[in-house]
Amino acid sequence: MTSTIRSLFSVFLSLTILLVGHGLQQTLLPLYAQSIGWSPAEIGLTGSAYFIGFILGCYGMPVLIRRVGHIRVFTVCSALAIVAVLTLEKWQLLGVWILTRGVTGASFAGLYTVLESWLNEESPNESRGFVLSLYGFVSLAAMSLGQLLVSEAEIDGGASLVAVAFGLAILPVALTTSPQPQVPSEFKLSLKAAYRASQVGLILAGVSGFIMGLVWSNGAVYVNSLNGDAGANFIAATLLGGMCCQLPVGRLSDQIDRRWVLLGLGVIAIFAIAVWVLLPVSAASLYVLGFVVGGTAMPMYSLAIAHANDNADGKFLVISGAMLVSNGFGATGGPLLYGGLNVAGFSDIYFVIIGAVYLLGVCWTVFRLSVHDAPGDYYEPFQPMTKTTLSAVDLDPRSD
Repeated sequence: MTSTIRSLFSVFLSLTILLVGHGLQQTLLPLYAQSIGWSPAEIGLTGSAYFIGFILGCYGMPVLIRRVGHIRVFTVCSALAIVAVLTLEKWQLLGVWILTRGVTGASFAGLYTVLESWLNEESPNESRGFVLSLYGFVSLAAMSLGQLLVSEAEIDGGASLVAVAFGLAILPVALTTSPQPQVPSEFKLSLKAAYRASQVGLILAGVSGFIMGLVWSNGAVYVNSLNGDAGANFIAATLLGGMCCQLPVGRLSDQIDRRWVLLGLGVIAIFAIAVWVLLPVSAASLYVLGFVVGGTAMPMYSLAIAHANDNADGKFLVISGAMLVSNGFGATGGPLLYGGLNVAGFSDIYFVIIGAVYLLGVCWTVFRLSVHDAPGDYYEPFQPMTKTTLSAVDLDPRSD
């Protein structure tokens, strides 16, 4: 195990530096847009553009890697991410922001693909589950650390700090002595196969994406409108919830029908939102709510894949690709719906929308539980999953 970590040190170092900057960027940019007078609808559009770019990048970046190699793609994507964030600071035009946020999303699809390909290449079969879990933990921890820098960065000057992080992230990968990994898997998916394997999983993967897309695009802005500068801490609490709850929730789902666990996550989130609505608004209550949202929405994606994998019938990569797309569509739709409702005059319904989407997921799960029984004698062990690219799915030991 020690030799595996040692061989992957440069990859994890690049990942940590990159995601500290990315965590800062994902919170800082909506706050910057708010500071220059943009509406929640306009901010939501830029958030959706990022996720659209990411989905397209998942298709396109493996092709580019086949042509020029991993290190060149990593360098190019880092450069594009730097150019994009500096462009956003220079020109406050909605069209420019939508385009550059899309470029950022595509760039991060490439960056994740390169790093995950390296993790795949250097991980022995017996260590793959551990490496995947460590990858997820480091990713969330680094993005949480980025939230601590939001208070240190000026809203209109934080882009420089983000650009520095993206630039430094190139160095460990560019200077590594490890051979370049094999070409990543093609982006495969079948929504029909995924729905057949898990009607609950495919829908709740989209629910998870919807909620987290809305958190990243508008969460800090909305929380700041309620309680001063609590937005960055709200995002940090959300990430902390995801880190703390992934494994305990997953282990519970190894013991009982995963759909009951998914149902429980939705009920807990709805209850927390209902209690929050009834209480006076405070920073503490917002942080607790953020922890609950992260602790329910993030494991939901991993559980959706786990439930589908119980019925995958050898199509794990195809089904996981469909889950990733479902999650991406949800992440794109969340900011768009919230922005549209704001334009229609519904301005104070951020958490109401999140609660309503959880409720839809709960109703669908209850319906499936009532019409289909799932005996637990074939459950696969739970594995935490990151919502990045299909290369991370290759790292999952269950894909064998």
